[in-house]
Amino acid sequence: MTAVKQIAHGTVLNVATTPHELVIGITPPPRIRQEIDGTALADTLEVPLLGIEQKSEIVVNQFWDPGDANHHALDTAFDAKTNLTLQIVTPHTVHVTDEFTAKVTKLEPEELTVGGAFKRKVTLVRTGAITRTEGSSSSIT
Repeated sequence: MTAVKQIAHGTVLNVATTPHELVIGITPPPRIRQEIDGTALADTLEVPLLGIEQKSEIVVNQFWDPGDANHHALDTAFDAKTNLTLQIVTPHTVHVTDEFTAKVTKLEPEELTVGGAFKRKVTLVRTGAITRTEGSSSSIT
């Protein structure tokens, strides 16, 4: 199989299956396992044992409209410390959807400038495993 060049244009962030609009960029959650030293005296090569998957963060940069219901939902989730179900749908030839739960840990408004737009950075911490599905998606147009 030959790799096909892809760009991120067309990626959709769904919060509870509702497309989240005005997103400028998303940094998806990394998957990292803890390394555990399991070296024994008889070993000839130091190879770590793999432990549990570590916590990871998702960063979303967005044009921010405080009156938008979807944006307000992130503020509400932050205040209530509740889990949100997130989906990152990427527009590959066959669409890929990563779904997981996360909690909002940071809401950081960017500097307000004359002639500028309201923007903010939202940071979430993943609280559940990532489930990946492939196939067409009605969320991408």
